[in-house]
Amino acid sequence: MTTYADEIAKGLTRVYTQNSIQEGVELADVRMAILSDLHKGQRDRADDFLACEQTYLAAVDHYWDDRYELLLLGDIEELWECWPEPVIREYQEVLLSEQRFADRSRGRRYKRFVGNHDDVWYFPDQVKKYLGPYIGGNPVIEGLRLTVHEEGEPLGELFLLHGHQGTLDSDRFAGLSAVVVRYVWRPIQRVFNIRSSTPSNNFTLRAKHEMAMYSYAEQQSGVVLIAGHTHHPVWEGLSLEQAMEAERAVGAAPEVDALWMSEQTAEAVSLPGRTPCYFNSGCCSYSDGSITAIEIADREIRLVRWEHAAEPKRVVLFSAQLADVLAAVKD
Repeated sequence: MTTYADEIAKGLTRVYTQNSIQEGVELADVRMAILSDLHKGQRDRADDFLACEQTYLAAVDHYWDDRYELLLLGDIEELWECWPEPVIREYQEVLLSEQRFADRSRGRRYKRFVGNHDDVWYFPDQVKKYLGPYIGGNPVIEGLRLTVHEEGEPLGELFLLHGHQGTLDSDRFAGLSAVVVRYVWRPIQRVFNIRSSTPSNNFTLRAKHEMAMYSYAEQQSGVVLIAGHTHHPVWEGLSLEQAMEAERAVGAAPEVDALWMSEQTAEAVSLPGRTPCYFNSGCCSYSDGSITAIEIADREIRLVRWEHAAEPKRVVLFSAQLADVLAAVKD
């Protein structure tokens, strides 16, 4: 009998082997900010990103000034509930802020991934129609395999994608015509506000999905998986609450807003954490206006939280040497 973990593994394997672009980078040169799950809506009461907009813009300005590459790891727009046109119209400032990274004349420091809530970007004609003016001809990709080198010697590989692949309601091309989904199901979903159950709003499914992601990653030699989708930060194969507990045990835990932390630890998710093979960026749509991101820079990998305030503050929750992480996932 095929299990949920088997289906997720099948979806992730498909992207890894068939639908990922491949690049290489020197450890000393890699400088990436990885953000996911904005869920930009149309500025109504259902818009999850609205409270986070100013925090996000401050973070993007910081990453631009500090010469980061911007990686948007899917579910950037909320297109299960909204049509693309009003979302694009309402968030011109955000798109223009990101556009700097995509501009060829400025060196192109930009990658955008498709998620399940913005799966209309699987269709190149829709990308060109709505995102074309902002992403400078960059494609919307499904996966990235990034081989990290040190002085020419490969250390290991980072595998980045949104993380919905393999789920019943998201990897729908195998069982349903893409045309039916695009022109029939999505409009019905929007009109009647039908929301499929996803790990971001179902604690039981979130735990199941996180375990499936970890299980897949642990079986890959020399590969670190970085995803979004669940809205729940994962650090070195440990859920946020587990990682914070480990830091507290050695007196190194950062100060974090108690209310935000309590929301992240509700219905706590436990992961094995035997190897640092799986990381999750969390999201940019927390109800308190904060966002989380994964940074890879200065030879480190970091999980950071940007606190919502008049002047948003960046707090490093965890950091590790990327070379050590890659060494730990090798057989």
